Amino acid sequence: MSFSAIHHVTLIVGDKDRASHFYGEVLGLKEKLRPTFKFPGLFYRCGSQEIHLIIASRPLKHEDLFIQVDGVSEITRRFIHRHAALVVSDLDNLVNRLVDSGAEILLDSRSKSTAGSDPLLANLLDGWDHMYGGTPVFCLDPFGNLLELVPQGET
Repeated sequence: MSFSAIHHVTLIVGDKDRASHFYGEVLGLKEKLRPTFKFPGLFYRCGSQEIHLIIASRPLKHEDLFIQVDGVSEITRRFIHRHAALVVSDLDNLVNRLVDSGAEILLDSRSKSTAGSDPLLANLLDGWDHMYGGTPVFCLDPFGNLLELVPQGET
């Protein structure tokens, strides 16, 4: 058995209109016809993959991810929590739209200036340099879902 691609990522959101604005207008994804499921949601195309959004009927608690670094201390980093990673052709333009929309940017190339005081961040930045040739952007959608935005051609 072999895998050839990710078909879709499903995220939980709390408001259909806000989700439609963020994913359709801010991120610029094209909405896809969704089957007539008995619960609300939205489907979007993302290249040859899809993002499926389920609209929750009540708020959900978002927890931090605690990890042990080198078997010594337990820490949390919001920017490595479970997330969807999207390849973006014009990352600078998208970051400007995210900032204009009020989206929270958790990590981007400016984070390199603080890496010296954070060994885990320095390690992650080095790993991303090897994987992507640079630093991806991590941001939150309006519902607290973490998105990693990777520049196209650097994956």
